[in-house]
Amino acid sequence: MKNLILLLVLVSGLLAGYLVGDYRGRDAREALGKAIEAGKALDAERMTTISRLKTELEGIDAEHRRSLAAIRADNDARVARWHNTKSNLADAMKHATATLAESDDRLESLAIQRDSASGADKARIAQEIARLRTEQENLRQESTGNACLQARAPRSVFEALNETKIAESKR
Repeated sequence: MKNLILLLVLVSGLLAGYLVGDYRGRDAREALGKAIEAGKALDAERMTTISRLKTELEGIDAEHRRSLAAIRADNDARVARWHNTKSNLADAMKHATATLAESDDRLESLAIQRDSASGADKARIAQEIARLRTEQENLRQESTGNACLQARAPRSVFEALNETKIAESKR
């Protein structure tokens, strides 16, 4: 019987230890459950945030692509205008050269006429010669300017012009 009492005391001690341990473990299990729920909520929030950021990034990427396409189209238009202008400069130089040759011939014939003309005709021819020389000088200046436009400009000039244009567009 003494053994039975010891056995009962031992069983009751184990039972009491289990119940006390179970009671203390309940808070830990509840805290663990709450932590798991909070972790799931945070994971869902993280996934929502990642999805929203991906959507924003796709929008920014699309806007960037549209902006880049517009810049490329504008650049292509400018290049086409430049090639057209450059082509027109070459044509203008050819026309100016031909006009200068004709003007030189006309000046020679007027000089011959002036030498053989009398008073009023001589003054009129001299006035015509002066007008032709002024016209020739203007054509030579224009031809020289067109030739200068076809020369390659230093990079620093283009950078300065671009900076000026950017500053003006910000105003």
